[in-house]
Amino acid sequence: MIPQTPPLELPHKAYMLPQAVPMWPPAWWTWLALAIVILIVIGIVLLLIKRRHKRTYRREALASLKHADDNLLDKELITLCHELIRRCLVSENRMSLAALPVESLIEKLDEKLPAKQQFHLLSDDFINGPYRGNVELTAKQRENILSITRYWIRKHHV
Repeated sequence: MIPQTPPLELPHKAYMLPQAVPMWPPAWWTWLALAIVILIVIGIVLLLIKRRHKRTYRREALASLKHADDNLLDKELITLCHELIRRCLVSENRMSLAALPVESLIEKLDEKLPAKQQFHLLSDDFINGPYRGNVELTAKQRENILSITRYWIRKHHV
């Protein structure tokens, strides 16, 4: 056992000390600072909700691409990719760009894409596939078409 030390006797017991300062209510400016923080948080949440709502078309386009991986023929897949690209442009209020012929549209879209993710790297079947009678793609070509289209849908800023 540890021996207990006797309590320390302090001199001048007659002095009266003030009571401790309470933590509540806080200073007057605390309410102002708290209101500003709450308004900033509400503003950020509202902006995030608005952004999510504005980008709903992207999620829907990616979902339709996900469901179309193996279920569609090659020509139907190419047509779906073209349609989704144009629908995304229309959703962004870029009707003039969406109305361009395929070759011109691909050139315009490739201007803003990185070199490894450009549509012109795909075979000519991607550009002219919907207008041909029979289109046959390899598994690698299908995957490239889907990956570049997915990339463009996620990252486009027109």
